[in-house]
Amino acid sequence: MIEMRFHGRGGQGTVKGCQVLVKAFVEDGRYAQFIPAFGVERKGSPVYGYLRQDDKEIRYNCLVYRPDVVVVSDTSLMEAINVFDGIRKNARIILNSPYAPDEIQAPEGILVATVKATDIALKTIGTDIPNTVMLGAIAKILDVVSKEVLRAQVLEKFGWKNAAAFDAGYEQVQF
Repeated sequence: MIEMRFHGRGGQGTVKGCQVLVKAFVEDGRYAQFIPAFGVERKGSPVYGYLRQDDKEIRYNCLVYRPDVVVVSDTSLMEAINVFDGIRKNARIILNSPYAPDEIQAPEGILVATVKATDIALKTIGTDIPNTVMLGAIAKILDVVSKEVLRAQVLEKFGWKNAAAFDAGYEQVQF
């Protein structure tokens, strides 16, 4: 089982992106669940999400306290919360960041990946909604869901511009 935690802000598509990711996992023959968590439902407020995926049925439905993967769509959240909280040894963190992975201070043993998701989203879809760029980075870094299946879900849900954003995220993620 892989357990993931997502950090984003309202309006960045974190929840919708995770829903697409769950659908792709299921389409790819795996089991998956997503639990969104947010306080105030307004643009810019912190949004959290907890996702599990496995090759067998998932029998419990609770928050993820010891994630294998952390995805951060807005690095300004790193100033307010500890995105590394509870992260497992040898886990992966995928950040929307203009910095190279070696410029990010992370606990020892954590694989850091970065992608300039905001820049890519502005260029490809014309707005600062980095969710599909982050999905492309996830597909590359995790290699647990077929890139083609996930891209097809992005195309179906969000259209061709977001599919191009997905492709750019896949190609431009650094780790």
